[in-house]
Amino acid sequence: MKMRAPLLPRPIRLIGRMVILFCLGSATLLTDTTVTPTTHVTAQNTLPPLVLPIEHGMRDVKGYGAVGDGVQNDTAAIQQALDDARSDPDLDYYGRPAAVYFPAGTYLVDDTLAWNGCCMTLQGQGIGQTIIRLVDNAPGFNDPDNPKAVISTPTVGGNRSFRQNIADMTIEVGANNRGAIGISYVANNSGSVRDVHISAAPGSGLVGLSMHREWPGPCLITRVQVDGFDYGIVAEHREYGPTLEHITLRHQRIAGLYNGSNTLAIRNIESINQVPAITNAAGNGSIIVLSGTFRGGAADESAIVNQGYLYARNVVASGYQSAIQSGDTVVPGMSHAEYVASAIVRLFDESAERSLHLPIAETPTYVNSDLNTWGAFTTRWYGDTAAMQPLLDSGKSTIYFPHGAYLFFRPTVVTVPATVRRIIGYSSVINRGPDDGAGLTLHIEEGSDEPLIIEQFGYGVRIQHAGARPVVLKYGNYHYTSEPGAGDLYIEDSEVHSLIEVQPGQHLWARQLNNEDLGGTRTRILNNGGAAWVMGIKTEGAGTVIDTRNGGRSELLGTLIYPVVEFTDDKPQYPAFVSTDSSMSLIYSLSVYGELRNYMVQIEETRNGETRRLMSSEVGTLRMPLFVGFSEPVQNQTPQAYLPFIRR
Repeated sequence: MKMRAPLLPRPIRLIGRMVILFCLGSATLLTDTTVTPTTHVTAQNTLPPLVLPIEHGMRDVKGYGAVGDGVQNDTAAIQQALDDARSDPDLDYYGRPAAVYFPAGTYLVDDTLAWNGCCMTLQGQGIGQTIIRLVDNAPGFNDPDNPKAVISTPTVGGNRSFRQNIADMTIEVGANNRGAIGISYVANNSGSVRDVHISAAPGSGLVGLSMHREWPGPCLITRVQVDGFDYGIVAEHREYGPTLEHITLRHQRIAGLYNGSNTLAIRNIESINQVPAITNAAGNGSIIVLSGTFRGGAADESAIVNQGYLYARNVVASGYQSAIQSGDTVVPGMSHAEYVASAIVRLFDESAERSLHLPIAETPTYVNSDLNTWGAFTTRWYGDTAAMQPLLDSGKSTIYFPHGAYLFFRPTVVTVPATVRRIIGYSSVINRGPDDGAGLTLHIEEGSDEPLIIEQFGYGVRIQHAGARPVVLKYGNYHYTSEPGAGDLYIEDSEVHSLIEVQPGQHLWARQLNNEDLGGTRTRILNNGGAAWVMGIKTEGAGTVIDTRNGGRSELLGTLIYPVVEFTDDKPQYPAFVSTDSSMSLIYSLSVYGELRNYMVQIEETRNGETRRLMSSEVGTLRMPLFVGFSEPVQNQTPQAYLPFIRR
C-alpha cells in the first residue's frame, strides 16, 4: 500500500460546535435513560471438567508430587513445577515458554506461587474443578498493610512480562488472611486471566485480582468472578490499559472495582454490592463501561463513583441513590443509555452527539470433547514439517500442537479445510528461518459459516484470510493478511504486528489488540469499507492507528496510544486517526514522555473534499473522552444544556 504523503501546514478548524451538559463545573453529556437489557456471561462456581488430550505437553503438577486432595500441602510441589528450567530470573524466556497444568483437584498452599520470566501459562481443568486454596491463618497473609498474593506473576523489567496466562481454575482464600491478594497480576502486550473464580472466606482477603504493580496491561480479564475481599479488582498506574469483559463482582467491603490512574475498557460487568461497584479515583483515571448491571447498593451510595474520565453506556443500577456520581455531583437517574463525563469533540457541526454504537458480536467458541476427533501435530525431528498438511486434511475437527517449540525454517504454506474447526497451540512457539515469509502460514480460502478458531500460539503463525469463512485469533501473536471477500475477523487478547486491513463488507471485532511498529510508520488498522469495532488497543510507534475510508465505520473504545518516538519536522507526519468520507467514534488515552513524542495531528477528517484536523497542541489533555465523526445522517438527541467547550 502507498504511504501517505507528509502533511502540509494548513488552517485548522478545531471544533464547529460543542454540545455538552454542565454539571457543577464539569463538562458532561447526558443522553436519555432508555437502556438495552443485558445478558451477562460470567464465571460459574462449577463447570464440567475440560477435556484435554494426554499429549498436551504441559507440565503436570502431579508429576512433581502435588496431590490435590485438599489435605496435603502442595506448595513445594507446585513451586517446583514453576521453577523447572526457570531458576535464573535474568534469562530471557520469550522463546522458551512454559505451561503448567493443574488437573482437577483441590491444591492447598500456604505461600505465594511465583515464577521467573515471561511467557508462563497456568492451566486448570475448569472453574470448581481445579481449586488452589490458601489455608486458614497462612503465615504472612493476615496484614492488610503488607499484602501478600496467592499467585503472583513477575514484573520482568516493568513492561516485559509478556504472555502471562491464568485459565480455568478457582482461587480460594481461607479464613483469617486479611492481607491476602488472590492474584497479583502484571502482563504486557498479551496475557489473560480467563475463566477464573476468586473467592475469600467472610472477613478475609484484601483484593481478589490486583493490578497495582508497575505496569499492568495491555492484557485481558474475561469471564472472571470475584466474591468477597475489600476490593474485587484493583488497577493502578497510567499504563498500559487492561481490557475487562464478562466480570462479576459480589460482596466486596469497600468497592467492586477500583481504578487509580489507569485507562480501562470494561464490557458486560455485573455487581452485587452495597458499596460502589466501580470507583474511578484519580483525576486522570479513565474508564469505559459498556453494559453494566449494579444491584444491591446502599441508599447513600452511587454505583459508579467517578473523579476522572468516564464513558458509560447501557448501565442500570438498583438500590443505590443513583447509577453515577461524577465529582461531587450525584447524576440523576438509575439508568443511562449513554453518559460522558467530559465534553465530546467534533470537527464538523453535523456530526452526531453520541458514539457510533456498532453492533457487538461475542467471540465464537468451539468445544468438541470427543478426543477421537482431535489430531496432534507430531515431528520426527526439530524442523520436520511434513505432517502438517496431511494432518489438516485428515478430517479431524481439532488440531493441536503439544506444548513446546517448533521450527518451520522455510516458508511453509498449508491450506486449512472447512473440516478443521479449531487449531490450538497450548502456548507453543514456532520459530522460523531468516527468509522473508519463512515459518508456518495458514491459508484459509474455503467458504464455511463455521468460524475457524486459532489460539494459544506465542508467536510464529501467519494467517492468509482469502475466503469468506470467519476467523478467530485468540491468546497469541499472529501475522494477519486479508483479501477482498474475506470473512469476519475476531481478535481476542492477541498481538498482531502487521497491517490489519478490513475489507469492504468485512467485520472486525477486536478485544485487547496489541499492534506495534516501533521503528516504522505502518498503519495499524486500515478499514477499507468494512466495520471495525475495537475495545482495548495498545500501539507503539508513529504510524496511523486507524485509517477509515470507502464509507467504512470504525468505533474505538479505549485504551492506550503510546507514540514513543520523536515526531520532528524532518520526518513524515501521520495523524493518529484518519477518516475520509466515513464514520468513526473514538475514546482513547495517550502516554507521552517528552514534548516531541506525540502525534502533531490527533485526528484528520475529510468530508466531501474538505479536510479538518485536530492538532495535539489544541487538545490540552492526554485523554480523548469521546470524538465523534459521522458521515451518515443521524437523529441527534437534544442535550439538556449548551455551554462553551471546556478543556481539562
